[in-house]
Amino acid sequence: MRISPFVLLSALTAAACNADPLPSVTDGASETGTETGTGTDTDTDTSTTATPTTTQSDDLCVPGSSAGCTCPNGNMGSQECNADGKSYGMCECEGGGSNSNSDGTLEPTSTSTDGVTTTTTTEGTTTEETTTEGTSSTETGEDTTTEGVTCDDPGPEPNNSEANAIDLGEQGCGAMAETVEGVLDGEDDIDWFSYHGVWNGLCIVGPNTRHTLTASDDVRLCVFADCDQGSADFNCPNGTTETDSPSGGHPGCCGEGVMNLNFNFGCGLLNPNNARLFIRVDQAPADACVEYSVDYDYDT
Repeated sequence: MRISPFVLLSALTAAACNADPLPSVTDGASETGTETGTGTDTDTDTSTTATPTTTQSDDLCVPGSSAGCTCPNGNMGSQECNADGKSYGMCECEGGGSNSNSDGTLEPTSTSTDGVTTTTTTEGTTTEETTTEGTSSTETGEDTTTEGVTCDDPGPEPNNSEANAIDLGEQGCGAMAETVEGVLDGEDDIDWFSYHGVWNGLCIVGPNTRHTLTASDDVRLCVFADCDQGSADFNCPNGTTETDSPSGGHPGCCGEGVMNLNFNFGCGLLNPNNARLFIRVDQAPADACVEYSVDYDYDT
């Protein structure tokens, strides 16, 4: 018997549709099927979901890491985080010493914002700390402020007593006037000079001594005379005071703020008028540096 192709194709299609489907597996689940003669299917579906667990650490620092700390002398040191991560070790300082809190935390250090300068003065020491964009610098210096001023005296020194007076040599009658210069360093400084006045047979009348002071501030000028023979006899000019030299007892004149100290003198009628004259400059203002010059002439 001849079977029509259409009938054969229809039979194959019906057979395919009646076939049991293949089992499938879905990710994350398992399926078990049991088929009994009663036509009852039993399915078991089991799935597992992971639950994340988070543990929060209360560590103070990373074990083995280093951090800055303040030393007892104020310098910066370093200390290392302990193995438990909950405290720091001792602050290691250059030259020995350590500094840390009991709980291992760092001593607080000064923090300043950009452009802020902090200055602290303690017993003559000034500390200035400036922080600009994370860079800090510290400068410490001792207080060098002293009372008074320092004078540059051309010397020679010392000449602060009559015995240490600087010898200026000799001055005779008719000689040109000469000049001595010096500096007084405050009210306690005293300068002494001396010269020997020579009176010979060529001299006629005199001696007529002249001493002219030029100074940057008010000082006192004194002139004392010590005759080689006899005693000096003279009258002090107006505005000056008669006085004797402090150690030699020689007569003389002193004037405060005077420009000229001139006088005629003699050593006695029968004695040559040869004498040593002492020049004293003193009594400068306190904490002042006074420059001065004295023109001296034994006989004008």
